Amino acid sequence: MNTIAVRVSHAASLTHDIRLLELEPVDGGHLPEFEPGAHIDLHLGPSLVRQYSLCNAPGRATRYRVAVKRETSSRGGSWAVHDTLAVGSRLDISPPRNHFPMAPQAAHSILVAGGIGITPLIAMAQALLSRGESFELLYFCRSPEHAAFLEILQSPAFGSRCRFLFGLDRDAVATELEATLAAAAPGTHLYTCGPRPFMDTVTAMARARIPPENVHLEYFSADANLLGAPSEAFELRLARSGKAFSIAPGETIADTLRLAGVDVETSCEQGICGTCVTDVLEGTPDHRDCFLSDAEKSAGNCIAICVSRSRTPLLVLDM
Repeated sequence: MNTIAVRVSHAASLTHDIRLLELEPVDGGHLPEFEPGAHIDLHLGPSLVRQYSLCNAPGRATRYRVAVKRETSSRGGSWAVHDTLAVGSRLDISPPRNHFPMAPQAAHSILVAGGIGITPLIAMAQALLSRGESFELLYFCRSPEHAAFLEILQSPAFGSRCRFLFGLDRDAVATELEATLAAAAPGTHLYTCGPRPFMDTVTAMARARIPPENVHLEYFSADANLLGAPSEAFELRLARSGKAFSIAPGETIADTLRLAGVDVETSCEQGICGTCVTDVLEGTPDHRDCFLSDAEKSAGNCIAICVSRSRTPLLVLDM
């Protein structure tokens, strides 16, 4: 994958555990344009690549902005951002990719953020505001002290389009969502990002009000219940090379291939970015990712090899 050399031009704490970085190209000039919902890969160290949403208003940019929450269960990414990157630090990033695009010409857009899930949605809000399109943003967060980008979202430009909902329990969250969704006009699209239990609540409330194809989700991680589900050993065969492998319970396809010297490209290793998706020629995948759509999973002709497994004794990949 092509990468872009950048340097950290600005770093600041948005809250006690959310850090903002601004990244500009080392050689000057402009960075690739992007659409709201896009993310970039940050190459933070050997085999340490993480995806973060772009927070600045979309379009032509001389710098990218990302905001990263320090996670206590971090696998290294958030700690690297908080503890090793400073103004002047250099690193490589990927060009923007967008697996969370906005629908064109929506009658109305409802943006629902839970905590750090505000990161892709603030770019959407800024884009909708600049285009003069109808939208509202609901920002659920523990407290004002935990909320990022308050200065932007509380500015007169946004007016009453943003609602800040602090310290609510699940029932109160559901009540607020019900009131908002009950007033949704035909053609409304909903976008949500945040912790999985929060997003489950949002999608459950939206089910009776908004068509499924108009509900758009951005996950930060795969479902822990799926990742920890019981698994059986199965045989893996690579169609192009003819090589065969036994994938043991608890092992991933990607790790097994990598240990055997097979070149595989992965990034998040959580089933959320799509980098490792590979075509399936034979067998039935046991999908454990959050990247593929329900239709793609039902078709069974591709698999995210970083987390997913096989329901059949043999799985043949187009590799």
